[in-house]
Amino acid sequence: MKKAQVWLKEAEWDLKNAQILFENQRYNTVIFLAQQASEKAVKALLFSEGLNGWGHSILNLLKKYAEIRNREIDSVEKEALSLDREYIPTRYPDALPGLAPHEAYDKNDAKKALREAEEIIKFVKNEFNTNQN
Repeated sequence: MKKAQVWLKEAEWDLKNAQILFENQRYNTVIFLAQQASEKAVKALLFSEGLNGWGHSILNLLKKYAEIRNREIDSVEKEALSLDREYIPTRYPDALPGLAPHEAYDKNDAKKALREAEEIIKFVKNEFNTNQN
């Protein structure tokens, strides 16, 4: 459980960093850190079950968790998929035709990603609480 707690703590740290960067209009990096925060949070769930959280797809990691715990993930599937789509284009200059990542994203995109990450982290915390009871 200690490993899981460290991963969840780091997820929260990434989310806080994303919020700081939001204030400085670094929107593509905000979105990437929101993705990273979500990925680390879900990996924390898998580690709490003694499983390896290998991979970068938040949705696939959630599905793995749902399968082993027989849990519904409907409430965060849409958010997970949305953030999964941003894993590469928020960082690599050749991922979007004719646009650098810092030119491709705006305030609304970043706000959306922050909300999605907050929902996923809330889901993870609720699962931790449910699993401890």
